[in-house]
Amino acid sequence: MAKVSSDQLGAEPIGKLLIRQAVPASIGILVMSLNILVDTIFVGNWIGSIAIAAINVVLPVSFFIAALGMAIGIGGSSIISRALGADHKEKALKTFGNQITLTLLVTISMVVLGLYYVDALIPAFGGKGAIFDPAKIYYIIVLYGVPFLALCMMGNTVIRAEGKPKFAMIAMIIPSIGNLVLDYIFIYVLNWGM
Repeated sequence: MAKVSSDQLGAEPIGKLLIRQAVPASIGILVMSLNILVDTIFVGNWIGSIAIAAINVVLPVSFFIAALGMAIGIGGSSIISRALGADHKEKALKTFGNQITLTLLVTISMVVLGLYYVDALIPAFGGKGAIFDPAKIYYIIVLYGVPFLALCMMGNTVIRAEGKPKFAMIAMIIPSIGNLVLDYIFIYVLNWGM
C-alpha cells in the first residue's frame, strides 16, 4: 500500500487504483468504528448501563455532523482530484480552503443549534428519565468537539484525493489507538467516568 502519485491516478488501471485507494480507506474507517466498541466495553464494565445509554443517545448526533464533514470532503475531493490531474494546483488549494470554510460554517451552526435545542433533542433521541442528565452532559461535551471531528473527516478525504491513501488510513488509526489508551487511563486507572 504505497503512496499513489497524481501521475499514477491518471495512468494506472482503474481496478488496481481502486484496491490501492479502497483497502486503506476501509481499514481506517473500520478501526475508527471500533472506537464505539471499545468505548462501550470500558463504559459498560467500569461506569454502568446508564452511561452506555447516554452514549447511545448522543451517537446519532455526532455521527450526523461528522457525516456532513465527510460529505463536504467527498464533494470537494472530486474537484481537487480533477484539478490536480489537470495540474491546476491553485484551484485545488482554493477548493480545499472552501471546504474548510464550509465545514466550519455548517458544523458551528449545528453546534449552536444543538446547544440551543439540547433539552428537546436529548429526549427525541431517547434520553428520558435517569438517562437525560448524563446524556445532556455527554452531549454538550461531544458537541464542542464535533467541528474538529468533521474537519478531520473532511481532511481525510482530501488526503486520499491527493493519492495518499495509506497516510489517510494512518491518520484514522492513530486517534483510535489514542482513544483506547485514554479510555484505559481515564476510565479504568483514574476512575473519572465518561
